[in-house]
Amino acid sequence: MNHPSTTVSFVSLGCFKNTVDTEVLGGMLEQMGVRIVSSYEEADWIIINTCGFIQPAKEESISEILSALEMKAEGKVRHVAVIGCLSERYLDELTKNFPEVDLIWGVNDPRDLAAAIAFNQPARYGPTSTFLYNHNHSRILTTPPNTGFIKISEGCDMKCSFCAIPAIRGPYRSRDTQSVIREAETMRKRGVAELNLISQNSTYFGLDRGPASLLPQMLRSLSTLGFDWIRVLYLMPEAVTEEILEGFSHPGILPYFDLPLQHVSTPLLRRMRRGGSADTFQRLIETIRRDFSDAIIRSTFITGFPGETEALFQELCDFARELRIERIGAFAFSPEEGTPAFDLDDPVPVKVAMHRREELMDISDANLEAYNRRIIGTVQSFLPGGPSPWEQQTTLGRISSQAPEVDGLTEIRADFSMTSPPVPARITSFRQNILQGETA
Repeated sequence: MNHPSTTVSFVSLGCFKNTVDTEVLGGMLEQMGVRIVSSYEEADWIIINTCGFIQPAKEESISEILSALEMKAEGKVRHVAVIGCLSERYLDELTKNFPEVDLIWGVNDPRDLAAAIAFNQPARYGPTSTFLYNHNHSRILTTPPNTGFIKISEGCDMKCSFCAIPAIRGPYRSRDTQSVIREAETMRKRGVAELNLISQNSTYFGLDRGPASLLPQMLRSLSTLGFDWIRVLYLMPEAVTEEILEGFSHPGILPYFDLPLQHVSTPLLRRMRRGGSADTFQRLIETIRRDFSDAIIRSTFITGFPGETEALFQELCDFARELRIERIGAFAFSPEEGTPAFDLDDPVPVKVAMHRREELMDISDANLEAYNRRIIGTVQSFLPGGPSPWEQQTTLGRISSQAPEVDGLTEIRADFSMTSPPVPARITSFRQNILQGETA
């Protein structure tokens, strides 16, 4: 028997891949009669979808667990479920240290998890198979109505020495192309204007089933559906081919190239078990800028990886500066248990790694300021997100070169609906990572 009175509230941490997982689980719960409520409302269950990638993410997850248990102790919620990457990675430790948590679950068998919550049944996580959702899975909506995310694959086979994702998410497995297209069609009919394709490695899409990436063909098909923006996130730079770059030339595909280089020093890249070099990365970026005049490059880097000398770090800084990388994310190295890098010799002191991160982000700020100055006076495509909390009759959103959450915002002096597709806006100024403008 269903329990329609059962209410669930989600706290989704980490990346947008986790967001999709939350939405898929929410869809399963709704099909079982559960009502999803805001995280600010009282609920029967609080479900925390955790991140366990690096130390700061783990600490954030633990903090949310403690907050939820405090709410349970105060009688504001009846049950707490902890799910996702942290649970997959530290199932036994969480079970031992948080006996007050009612349900601890990893990243697989979500339908069994949904049944345990919906019908208040005792359950213990012991996955029988790896999970990969498809277009037949219903999803709740947690993003603004004009933007959406589709996860095109799960898992990773890269075996980077610093990364725990393969141990958490399992081997790489990509969805069927037609499944992705059918889900995209549903989103477009719902009014989604911006489609973001996400995975651990989008360049490998289809390589688990054949000799070549199917990403170019999929982008060609998606470009016919009428999306204003289609953004591809996480392209493994070593695997970007001419065919993949050609896929970005189709209508609606944004020339936004998310290339997690991690470093440019060849010795460090090999210690990371990554391919590429400063020369190959430079040629790739130069090719992109030649073929796409309005290209935006985003990359992430690790500072303080074992063996990183000051000279190797300066090589990275010179590269980021000279190649004018507009969007940079930097992380101080976090030694993760169970990864090969955990025991590497020649460690870099934490304070040094953090200082190097700050220095690299100073370069990022300078690159971003130069980019922002270049686009002052230009007309950009602006996707409304919602009313500004600071100014009346002002809307916050993003231009096409700003990916959700990581690239700042744009503030336009006009009122727009959150369901609006992109509209033309003239950029007039900026402050830090917020662009300012007016309707064009």
